[in-house]
Amino acid sequence: MDFWGVIDAYFIRPVYDRTGYNIINTLVYAAIALFFAFIFFKILKREKVKIDEKFVLRVIPFILLGSAVRVVTDATGVPPDIPNQFLQNSSALFGLYGYVGGLHIYDYSFLTATPGIYIFIGALTFLSIIFFNRVRRMNLLPVLAVVLLLPQLILLLPLMKYWLYFMLIVLLSLVGLLAGKLFLEKMKVGTGMVQLLVVLSHSLDGAASYVAINLFMGGTAYFEQHVVSSALGAIFGTMFAFYVVKVLFSSIAVWIVETSDDKRDEKNYILLLLIIFGLAPGVRDILRLLAGV
Repeated sequence: MDFWGVIDAYFIRPVYDRTGYNIINTLVYAAIALFFAFIFFKILKREKVKIDEKFVLRVIPFILLGSAVRVVTDATGVPPDIPNQFLQNSSALFGLYGYVGGLHIYDYSFLTATPGIYIFIGALTFLSIIFFNRVRRMNLLPVLAVVLLLPQLILLLPLMKYWLYFMLIVLLSLVGLLAGKLFLEKMKVGTGMVQLLVVLSHSLDGAASYVAINLFMGGTAYFEQHVVSSALGAIFGTMFAFYVVKVLFSSIAVWIVETSDDKRDEKNYILLLLIIFGLAPGVRDILRLLAGV
């Protein structure tokens, strides 16, 4: 297989065929993500951006934005064998569904699917941080994200109906959060907002995967797209193992970060990355399940 054949087989076709990740693109995407995370941190330091708890909380809405856009893309139903919820329910929201569906701005493509959408949102977040920091209006950073997020949620809201499954995910997430909090307190590690958000994000991701794959009875067949979590599900025969591992992983990760010799801003940045890696897929899974897309 030549170079372009490898690119097509391991990176392009999995996107359009919706077959999920493989070991090759997983390792490459992880390496690229870590590289740019390092570069972004250096630039933020040069720009004198204060990476504190407030900064982390201001970035959260951008994570939600990426996940929401990703689910709206799922609802458009491209490729053609997947129902287009917007066109099927064209009269919803006073005809807005039919109009948006006709524009094809959410059509399934490398830009609107994973990893393209997260690259786009990541770049938007980074540039927004630089801009608002330079004009000394960082308080407007989350406002921009919320303004962009609300239209996505409005589009998804009429499709949402599986609230009992949502409540189960929330319950499991809170159980994971409590377990992580108890562990960190026993290890005499601080349990501030950012630290607990790491545990909650990964508990949410694990709980959403478990409920969607093993318990959901909404007529949509979900499957695990990521290599490690898929392997855990196959080994133990249930995605509940993935949920347990996510709670353990996030709790231990916070403990390792907080007991390291890194400076506070470096710790906060690492914790933010951990939140992103848990919250982004977790929120996407929850919104997909709620909307049944």
